[in-house]
Amino acid sequence: MFLIPPDSLSRLLVVMAAAVVEMMNCFAVLDPLIKTFLKVALVIGPLSLVGVVLILRKIEKNHPERIRWK
Repeated sequence: MFLIPPDSLSRLLVVMAAAVVEMMNCFAVLDPLIKTFLKVALVIGPLSLVGVVLILRKIEKNHPERIRWK
């Protein structure tokens, strides 16, 4: 039914990217420097969160006793 499984990180990334694009359209009246900063922050923030989750999953695979998901 779905092209991307519902529990996939790639699906989450696609949803976050779509949200970022929609949020960028709301900033039309701001100064260009502020808009640039917000665009960079809106892209880098979710990507860093996904990176942390991937790193934690890798650590969990190698050493399951070090990380416990609750």
